[in-house]
Amino acid sequence: MEHKKYKIKNIFECLVLVIAGGLLFTLPNPNILFKNGIAIFAWVMYVPFLFLIKKTSLKTCWLFGGLYGMACVGFYAYWLYNYNPVCLYIALAISFLGIALLSLALKGLQFLFPANAWIMQFLLLCSFEYLRTLGFTGIHYGLAAYTQWNSKLLLQGASLGGVFLLNMFIIFSSALIYAFVSKLFDKKRIGKKMISDNELYDGASYVNYVSQNEKELAKTSLKVPFVFLCVWAASLIFLLVYGKASQVSKDEISSYKTVTVAAIQHNDDPHQNGMENFNDSIQRLISLTEEALEINPGIELVVWPETAVVPSVIYNYYRTDNSDRTKLINYLLNYLNNSDCDFIIGNQHIDVNTGTRKIYNTAMLFTPGQNVIPPTPAVNSKIKLVPFSEYFPYQKYFPHIYKSLLAYEKFFLDPGKEITLFNTKGLCVYSPICFENTFPDLCRTAYQKGARSLFCLVSDAWSQSLACQYQHLAMAKFRAVENRIPVVISSVTGQTAFIDMNGQLTAMAQPFTSTYAVAQVPVVPLTAKPTVYNRIGDIFGLVPLFLFIILLIIRSIIVIIRHTQKRK
Repeated sequence: MEHKKYKIKNIFECLVLVIAGGLLFTLPNPNILFKNGIAIFAWVMYVPFLFLIKKTSLKTCWLFGGLYGMACVGFYAYWLYNYNPVCLYIALAISFLGIALLSLALKGLQFLFPANAWIMQFLLLCSFEYLRTLGFTGIHYGLAAYTQWNSKLLLQGASLGGVFLLNMFIIFSSALIYAFVSKLFDKKRIGKKMISDNELYDGASYVNYVSQNEKELAKTSLKVPFVFLCVWAASLIFLLVYGKASQVSKDEISSYKTVTVAAIQHNDDPHQNGMENFNDSIQRLISLTEEALEINPGIELVVWPETAVVPSVIYNYYRTDNSDRTKLINYLLNYLNNSDCDFIIGNQHIDVNTGTRKIYNTAMLFTPGQNVIPPTPAVNSKIKLVPFSEYFPYQKYFPHIYKSLLAYEKFFLDPGKEITLFNTKGLCVYSPICFENTFPDLCRTAYQKGARSLFCLVSDAWSQSLACQYQHLAMAKFRAVENRIPVVISSVTGQTAFIDMNGQLTAMAQPFTSTYAVAQVPVVPLTAKPTVYNRIGDIFGLVPLFLFIILLIIRSIIVIIRHTQKRK
């Protein structure tokens, strides 16, 4: 009976840690309760998870770890359900599997490194955070570093080591807190055990008993955590000082030539299709543009959001059936050609020149009198497509999932092959489309090709979530600092915004309204000094991984040698 009560109590405590871990993962990020998140919670966000690993056995850690992963995704990315429940279910399943395997590995480290497993667990957590951003299912949402998007000083560290440098600092704080608390609890537990067992042993057996417990007590020493605490604190101070000293000065920013840009937010419903909706959208976009131009006659460049124009501009222009789509595109092109400013617009581009029909999510640059009629715009096609909603290459292996996804999407898109830059009004622009601006390596590559500003075309309208829009905005601020270039976001429902080279908002439109934002965008010269991050890339994502592998190999060799010697 007592054993059953203990088992129930243990399960309850593990479930409490699962819920606490999921909440602490979510609260520091923009969420349903706090649009800016509560950043301070980030510094303890992994503490419940690490205690969960300690509390569970090797047989059960994978289960509770998987549940923790589902709690994190469910609380953080609940908005996936608003788009497609199947996508949320897939995300929950992937998270369960990934965190379950991670939990087994973290538990194994406790046996392999009995004294200070927390160090290796920290390295593994950092490695996992990096690895989960790679491949078909790679995603940057939920990285610990993004919780500090409103910390002006810490944010500047992105120019030094990118998002993964700050990621290490935040995860390490959780590991340190866990190490101190865990060792103190273990020390207290062993001390109580020795007192209660004192009368059970005498003579030689007592000496052996004390010797064994002294070894266990030695593992609870706080010397190693204290040394690492000093190193971490010194590094954090350096990062804060760097954050103060490395900011681009107002004088430098004001010395650059500027271009007046209008970012339009037409607040369209992405679930509405058909010619009536397409026509209404374009009319609203034009009306908002005209209003912005009337109030700000100096506007030189106008940006429309992702797939603001759904009918393919080039494809429908050359159709010969005089369809409603062709008429709408001709009307749009006539408007663009008679304007006094350039336009970057989002369009669903159909390409039939390859012999097969391909559909791309694109950004197009139109310059009146040059490439509007006939339409020959510069075209940048989206390379990083959203897994399971825009792109699913495994139809052959998972036909049921493919059909379930198509119940919400009529078709999947084709990925672009290379980055195309836009040169307009003195600006060299890379226009990442929605999901793409969450990938630092992609924006870094564009910088190396010559991009000196990011004009992000976004549609988070499908999420119907302010939290989702702010999570996306948080990542865009990091892209500005990593490359020290301005960022412009034109989003269907928000967050339409302008971000300066220090990652600070200079203008932002009210979300979920038909409106626009106007600001001066500095023309950063090609000769501008690149950041350290521009030179080294995501090396701080790789460093923990390499350290983990090297230390694991060394420790494994030592254990094998000792085991072999004991057998002899």
